[in-house]
Amino acid sequence: MIRSFAIALVTLVSLGLPQERAEAQNRGPGAGLDRQEMLQRIQRRFQDRLARELELDENQREVLIDVFAEFGEARSQLLPRRREIAREIRELMAGDRSDERAMELLEELRELRRQEADLLIEEENRLLEALSPAQVLRLQVLRDQFGDQIRRLGSPNGANGPGARGPGRPRAPRP
Repeated sequence: MIRSFAIALVTLVSLGLPQERAEAQNRGPGAGLDRQEMLQRIQRRFQDRLARELELDENQREVLIDVFAEFGEARSQLLPRRREIAREIRELMAGDRSDERAMELLEELRELRRQEADLLIEEENRLLEALSPAQVLRLQVLRDQFGDQIRRLGSPNGANGPGARGPGRPRAPRP
């Protein structure tokens, strides 16, 4: 499954994002955290939740954090090209819809997806060095759930609205 930067961020942030938002709202205007502080708090919550739900020992948790950092950085390097391809697809669909250019974009998108899939496989292999297969699967479920939450938050019309998915991605199932 293809992972966007938002989903890569899932590896770093907490599934407790709604709680963070509620806490920020309760503190009132002007009392909010800056972006970096918020990201750090969310990262710690996600790590805590993973440690709890995956029943990780301290060594496994450290491996998980290291793998997330390494592969999150690798995924973030693919993000600018993913955004550029998405922009070019939108422009093509709004313009002349040249089959030749459409085919070029399809090929570029396929290559990007291959790179993302290769990263995911490599990441899973690294995780399997410290985690059981069941733990790695559970981690994938948690990531997918959080990715769905991120897409819903980023979309003005919910999980299936504009912005809920990138080019070539299937619609998220309705809850």
